[in-house]
Amino acid sequence: MTNYSMILDLVLAALLLIAILYCWRLDGKLKNLRSGKDGMIEAARELQSSVEQAERAIAGLRQSADAAGRDLQMKIEEARAHASAVQAPAPSHDAGLRRRTAI
Repeated sequence: MTNYSMILDLVLAALLLIAILYCWRLDGKLKNLRSGKDGMIEAARELQSSVEQAERAIAGLRQSADAAGRDLQMKIEEARAHASAVQAPAPSHDAGLRRRTAI
């Protein structure tokens, strides 16, 4: 019986050694995963900050585009007013000159 118990003790010791090595390796992988998780959290924070900056930039661009659109519309209206003034028949100065020369 002592041979069987010695063999069983050696098998259990080998299994225990394998379990210890596996747990040690698993602990190392978990540490790497935790440190990678911290890096992911930092990357997510940076991404959030970039998104907020982009939203502010888009809002600024939208305001600039609105202002430029208003300015352009005013210039178009001014140009149309000038164009209609130029196209309207102006009183002819030529007719007055003809009368004076005829007299």
